Amino acid sequence: MLAAPCLAILAACGGSETGSASFQTLSVPNGDGVARGILTTGEEALIYSPDISAAVSAANAASSSDIANVTASDFPVTSVSGNVRVRSGTMSTDGTTLNVTAVEDLRTTEAAVIFLEAPIGYNDVTMVTGTAYSNAPSGTYTYSGTQMTTANNRLAPGSTGSFTMSANFAQENFQYIGSSGVVGVSGSGVLDTANGRFATSNLSITSGGSTNFGTMHGLMHGSGATSTSGVFHTSGSSTLTGAFVGSR
Repeated sequence: MLAAPCLAILAACGGSETGSASFQTLSVPNGDGVARGILTTGEEALIYSPDISAAVSAANAASSSDIANVTASDFPVTSVSGNVRVRSGTMSTDGTTLNVTAVEDLRTTEAAVIFLEAPIGYNDVTMVTGTAYSNAPSGTYTYSGTQMTTANNRLAPGSTGSFTMSANFAQENFQYIGSSGVVGVSGSGVLDTANGRFATSNLSITSGGSTNFGTMHGLMHGSGATSTSGVFHTSGSSTLTGAFVGSR
């Protein structure tokens, strides 16, 4: 349940303003899953948690005063490698201190991935968020950036790699392919051009010679969909999870 106040506090990460937020679950295959948070200011966030239903229920019951204007840039840069910038620090909620790791792709300032490492006995949270989407473009665009994956809820961000994604705004579909460490991710799905969202429940996630099916949810950010971010996870009993952030 510690995840609930964390969701409320960090719903504005990557955004520029505060405001109240509402959350809804998007996928709950095995207790874990993804939820979307929408702020009154227009920013959106996608969150993965091992106990997503309980986290969303508690987050929706929280007061809007729990929303803080927290951004990835609030944390100091601790490493830069290639196009990846990592920020690390701590934050407190309800008297509990959490380790925070923010991952940014140097080619965009419109989105970030936030990892919350909770104390033992509580669930970690992975979140992507950024500036609000507006002015849908036309045609097909290629996005590239940073992909991260972790296994069995180990310390995020885990293995870091890259991805490319083709988004066809005319045909309203996308194709994604990425790799990080020994994990390969690929799939295609529907692009909601009106709201700047995309998703697929037929993702292929390979690791160590085995292939798992999974689910991906993503967001477009900025005027003209200049940046993107998203989260994904395997279905069934395996526990491969990941996130990505990039731009076109």
